[in-house]
Amino acid sequence: MQHLHHSFRQLRHASPLKLFVLAAAFILVSASLVFYSRPASPSDINLVPSLLSSNNSIESKGTCYVDLDLLRSHGYNDTAKYARLEIAVRRTANFTGFSDTLPTRFPAYQKIRLDTAEQEAPLSPETCSPAVTIQAPLPVAPPNASHILFGVATTLRRLDDSLPAFAHWAAGTDARIYASVDSDPGSPVRRVQQRANELGVRLTIIQSDEERLDQYFSLLRVLLKHRDASTQWAVLIDDDTFFPSMRNLVDRLATYDATKPQYVGAVTEDLAQVFSWSYMAFGGAGIFLSIPLLEQLDKVYDDCNSFKTTGDRRVARCIYAHTHTKLTWDRDLYQLDLQGDASGFYESGRPLPLSVHHWKSWFHADMVGLGQVATVCGDACQLHRWRLKDNWFLVNGFSMIKYTSPRNVDLMEKTWEDSKYRGGDGFAFSLGPFRPKDEGKVSFRLQNSTQQAGSVRQVYIHDLGPEKPPEVLEVVWKPASG
Repeated sequence: MQHLHHSFRQLRHASPLKLFVLAAAFILVSASLVFYSRPASPSDINLVPSLLSSNNSIESKGTCYVDLDLLRSHGYNDTAKYARLEIAVRRTANFTGFSDTLPTRFPAYQKIRLDTAEQEAPLSPETCSPAVTIQAPLPVAPPNASHILFGVATTLRRLDDSLPAFAHWAAGTDARIYASVDSDPGSPVRRVQQRANELGVRLTIIQSDEERLDQYFSLLRVLLKHRDASTQWAVLIDDDTFFPSMRNLVDRLATYDATKPQYVGAVTEDLAQVFSWSYMAFGGAGIFLSIPLLEQLDKVYDDCNSFKTTGDRRVARCIYAHTHTKLTWDRDLYQLDLQGDASGFYESGRPLPLSVHHWKSWFHADMVGLGQVATVCGDACQLHRWRLKDNWFLVNGFSMIKYTSPRNVDLMEKTWEDSKYRGGDGFAFSLGPFRPKDEGKVSFRLQNSTQQAGSVRQVYIHDLGPEKPPEVLEVVWKPASG
């Protein structure tokens, strides 16, 4: 005690400089004791930096951050394994086509926490550096589709839901869409019309008291009435008909002689359905009628309207019963009568379809999200399949997959339910050749796609169930610098 009293007395008479040195030493030793005595927490290992730092301005980071709120919106609230692949795109006049390989590998994971108040998690510049640069065609203006009229019979609610998909292919093209919906004085027709205008879709809404199938057939007269001197085609669609590339569609229609009667469409992929409904153009793939054929049908409209069957079947019966025109099956139009998992179709690596259908009913595929990437790399990069160096496959806008074996990947994986046709594989005539479903395939499916700062951010998720954190892959497509 006496020694301690002596020490304090020495300290009281010490110089200010000595006091400062002693105080600094005391603080340093104390901080070291606290740091080394604190047990390490597993949740602090490999965390995204922002989870251990203050929330900086996201605006200053561009796209170099993880959107934590987006992952929470998919029901994940604990942790996730996050990987990021950045692809730079250089638009060039010398573009000759996309290769089928990407000279890169699946990126490494880092662990992120979602049980925080943070909304975004900034990433390191290294994580946000392009892993590869690819070439793509120069941007082009939307095609002129003013010579095409589209007709759809649906409900106002479904029409409203379909507008973003319609905008992908119709906005800015001068294509006109005529929608026949149920008559309801209290329905928000004006709001839906205004939304279509804001999306750049030339939409006319027609309220009708007719039954739905009669509404569908009545579109023949609606489209004929609204034709003008430039109109060449009248097209009947469903509200879930989707055209990935309007330019491809316009170019394909130009190969048909629209001055003659033309009936163009696609047969169902399922032979059992063919035997049930006949050889005809199925409505979900789009039914393309030239104006000369439409004029012929108008002369026998009342007779044909007495065929009380489905809308597309009624059109087919009318054509076959009263004209000499037969169906031209365009093999790039797809009805997609595939029950269950249709991923094998989308992941096949085959050319981009002219149309797809049933993407939000029989199975679920985000066509609107898929189409976002076209703003960075053009229409042709949609659904393009690239093989990475480690045998992962990026199917642009749909999935990132790894097969149990990379052999025979040029054959379409038959992932959907079997046909009820008893004479063999009911789908081989339209979609074959096949390989069996790969039960061990690892698949990250597109869950979100957004345009931001000139880039497109795609979020693919592999859900491992409630007991394990999800695996998240974000693919960012950005214009190449320089």
